[in-house]
Amino acid sequence: MKYFFKMENLKKIVFFLLITFPIFEITFFYNSITTLIRVIVILFCFIWLLCISKESRKIIKYLLFYFALLGIYFLCHHFHSLNFSSLVPNNFNYTIMKEFLYFLKLSMPVFLIPLFCYLKFNKEDVKKIIFGWIIMISGSIIVLNLTNLSYGSYSDEPIMGNFFTWFQSNGYNYYDLASKGFFMYANQISTWLLLLVPICFLWIKHTYSKTSIALTLLLLFSCILLGTRVASIGSIVIFILCFFAYLFFVFLHKEEWNKKILFNCFLISLPMILLLPFSPSINRMDVLGSITEEPFNNAVALLVMNGDGYVSLDKTKYIEEHYKEKRIAEQFVLYSYPYEYDPDFWYEILELPVEKRIDYRHLETAIVKRVVEINDNSLDKWLGITNTRIQNIFNIERDFVLQYYAFGIIGSLLFFLPYIYLGYLLIKKWIVNFDLNTSIGLGIYLLYFVCSYASGNNMNHLSTIIPFVFLSSLFAFCIKKDKNSEKGRKNKEEYVIMS
Repeated sequence: MKYFFKMENLKKIVFFLLITFPIFEITFFYNSITTLIRVIVILFCFIWLLCISKESRKIIKYLLFYFALLGIYFLCHHFHSLNFSSLVPNNFNYTIMKEFLYFLKLSMPVFLIPLFCYLKFNKEDVKKIIFGWIIMISGSIIVLNLTNLSYGSYSDEPIMGNFFTWFQSNGYNYYDLASKGFFMYANQISTWLLLLVPICFLWIKHTYSKTSIALTLLLLFSCILLGTRVASIGSIVIFILCFFAYLFFVFLHKEEWNKKILFNCFLISLPMILLLPFSPSINRMDVLGSITEEPFNNAVALLVMNGDGYVSLDKTKYIEEHYKEKRIAEQFVLYSYPYEYDPDFWYEILELPVEKRIDYRHLETAIVKRVVEINDNSLDKWLGITNTRIQNIFNIERDFVLQYYAFGIIGSLLFFLPYIYLGYLLIKKWIVNFDLNTSIGLGIYLLYFVCSYASGNNMNHLSTIIPFVFLSSLFAFCIKKDKNSEKGRKNKEEYVIMS
């Protein structure tokens, strides 16, 4: 038993967890039970690390202090939530167990950062993990799209046509063609793939190999098939920005110039740029931009005489008869925040311009903001109204906004502390060693938060938390050199991600 609990075996288990991670993002395996199992495995690995590594035990006092603060906050957050009131019966069904499990999931970076710090995978392990991710995620998206077996990125139904139907006049739009393979959520997969784009660029720069070019093409093509703006447009933009960052260091910091990099980047980016106008993401923007509504004027029939003899509009009946014409999604008006309990709010929503009414993120935030307004408790700003209630209303697809309303300012700061720590390490490395590697490492870190705000559902899902912390840790902590590497013996601090 003592032989088993060694650092090398722990590294093998974490390696296996990472390389097989995409499998558990497939619809068939994605559920609360598998998520809880992954959380338990991470906690087990963290405790294992503390038991076998004396160096890692130095952080225990900081962790105890952090979790003491989190525990005090959780109690305040819970008792505050018991005084919640709304216009809807059952007050959106808050439960302490769901809230606790969500807290546990959000605290995963606290355990992952030390794991990746002290395990320090070598460059071959890193390559195997990232190669595996690209092949499993991008490869499956492409194969399932071409065989018409993929789920739609926006519909969760089988796609109506594969890549080749983009170039035909068939009446299909982004809703029918954007494909995510068998994965559960397109947004999280989009962010995951986008974070890998700068890594692929470094591969191209350091190796010039056919494998790196092929994998980058595979990655970018799958991003276009996904059809989200973050993946399709973002991947090309980030790849080009990486190339310009390389040029910056070539001309200003004497980075080694190689014509192969220029040729390879041109070879990769040109076909993707040519495909983009036909992609579901561009079609989506065209469809949403062309949405209009037919004017109607039948509100007169809904005027009623009240007890004081004044004529007023029957807002409930007006909403009931016209929410479909006003293009309000049924999920919002009938189930998330039923109109019969707050017709004044929904009447105001129906009077908004059409571009706001079809914007799900605007509606999600507006509903939760209204619920907070009805509750009318000044502590909501500091302690939040609980994530459980927000999910029972409708998930806000915008990180930072979601955390603010769910946990308040205090809770959000506590959950963001591990990310702030990672950012501190990356900025410190960037200042001390200002080069392309450290710049791309810091860029990946910032890119994650841009994606989180733009598409949402990143900072509350293991689907993106684990890949992000892993990739950021590659740059925040030194990666162990191969023992036989002469260069590694001379310079232990050098980045070896792609060299």
